[in-house]
Amino acid sequence: MHELLNQIIFYFFAAIAVGAAFMVIIQDNPVRSVLFLVLTFFASAILWILAEAEFLALILVLVYVGAVMTLFLFVVMMLNIDIEVIKSHYRRYLPFGLILVALLTGLLMVSIPAGTFKSNVETQSTTAISSQFLDVAQNNEAQPLSNTEALGMVLYTDYLLAFEIAAVLLLIAIISAITLVHRGPRKSKRQNVKQQILTRRNERVELINMKAEK
Repeated sequence: MHELLNQIIFYFFAAIAVGAAFMVIIQDNPVRSVLFLVLTFFASAILWILAEAEFLALILVLVYVGAVMTLFLFVVMMLNIDIEVIKSHYRRYLPFGLILVALLTGLLMVSIPAGTFKSNVETQSTTAISSQFLDVAQNNEAQPLSNTEALGMVLYTDYLLAFEIAAVLLLIAIISAITLVHRGPRKSKRQNVKQQILTRRNERVELINMKAEK
């Protein structure tokens, strides 16, 4: 009965996550897309809880929903977005988007191990994430590692290089986004201190000959 309930909850929230993610990309209003993305994060957090990864679920809700998506929502609401232009771009790039989705789906199906969908949905303890640290804990007759501690040990030991590469890529993405979005002041007059300092004496005053009025 307990396994049946877990499977029902899993498939229910998995369907909500997939449906909400699909609604994100088909909505014309950007604000609704952000709200559907928040719903996707909440459904994914429930799936993490079913997998006994409470730390990841809390991080997903607190960091992404509580901070990142709130910032996205404020930015989207403050921007003056032309919805008609978005609709025209949506129709123009729809075939390319469908081809890209088909390619990504094919790559995902190839990368999934054989027999994955034949097995039942099972929950496993996160103390088995790294057998190396688990064996050490058992040999030392210590208490089992929590999922947060086991995740940190695996992330900063076995996958340290991948973690550092991801951090560098994110930093490059942030700098690139700032460089692409940043624009100089438009239709505004500002003081150019450098030009004022480098001005020569004969350029400070300019005499203009004007014709006398009759």
